[in-house]
Amino acid sequence: MNGKGTDTGTDAGTGTHTRFVSTATEPRARGREFGETWRARVAATADGYRELFARGGVRDLSGPGSRALAAVEAWAPYLAAEIRGIAEGAALPVETVAAVNARTEILASTRAGGECSTVVALREGDAEPVAAQNWDWYAGHAANWLEWEIPHANGGRSTTLTEYGIVGKIGVNDRGVGCLFNILHHRADTGAHGVPVHVVARRLLDEAGTVADGLRIIGGARTSASTTITVVGGRRAGRSAVAAELWPGGPGHVLPDPDGLLLHTNHFLSRPGADGDTEPRTDPDTLVRYEVLRRALHGRGRDLSPAQALAALAGHDGGVCVHAPEGDDHAFRTLAAVRIDFATRRLDIHTGPPCRSHGDRPGPDGDRSGTDGN
Repeated sequence: MNGKGTDTGTDAGTGTHTRFVSTATEPRARGREFGETWRARVAATADGYRELFARGGVRDLSGPGSRALAAVEAWAPYLAAEIRGIAEGAALPVETVAAVNARTEILASTRAGGECSTVVALREGDAEPVAAQNWDWYAGHAANWLEWEIPHANGGRSTTLTEYGIVGKIGVNDRGVGCLFNILHHRADTGAHGVPVHVVARRLLDEAGTVADGLRIIGGARTSASTTITVVGGRRAGRSAVAAELWPGGPGHVLPDPDGLLLHTNHFLSRPGADGDTEPRTDPDTLVRYEVLRRALHGRGRDLSPAQALAALAGHDGGVCVHAPEGDDHAFRTLAAVRIDFATRRLDIHTGPPCRSHGDRPGPDGDRSGTDGN
């Protein structure tokens, strides 16, 4: 489907992905334009989450959606207006679109697991930082994401890889501040009454001019589910990085090592959040992926190249690059590998498992099925 401001961007890996540039700058109008343009895809995404939530025992979205919308309204009213606009344009109940935006919170209440692997290297001299991640999610959702460029009335720009109907996720803004995303799970996680973490990421992209700005925005959100948002600044934004581990009692913070390397998978690295972490017990692959990346990239924070970071994310040792069995929509798959290009302040997106753009082939440990994801 094509609409206003839409193009299909060719990625550096396996083919194409959808890229949409909004033309409206007023939040409700921008949401309405998005919903009208992508009505079928927003509906398909909502249907996918209805099925996923139902598998976890959540079948009525009116309650979770209403609570999530109220939390967004109180914390970021302009994004509540945008969610309302998306619902209007897509001809869906606003509670449904709000529930999709709160999918991490609803899944936290069902104790679903998760994936994703992040690599940041601050580097030295005149080099921009390297910041990249694999986004792993259910194979059945492979068609339900896009790159969305969002202009603002003040002349600013936010660019995000997100799912249809969700206001934000991985991204970068025109000031050179970006964020990467790794789901976490804590025994204190509850349902969708806190600010959705995807809304937190979007407000960060819209407003932050430095990493410190981003951390202040994160710190002002009362969340009810756990996620790591790694905030990275390019040279013009101070060249720094901090991983903020959100949880109902947080956030906690993780700094790069002395060489400027910062890695994250799906377990807590800070305390006291780590004391209530459920992931190492239920999905210990997060520990294995972290160990594999740390061993591969140790000491490389000063000189790691973008190609080397993506090559590490394309590896099959420990299941860093994830493949789903053919036809299994409920299995994990790396839907995209994403790198923040701080020189252009845009996203470099490789569709599908990144090994396909590095001449590698799935190994026997690259296939992983399951019922949980990020």
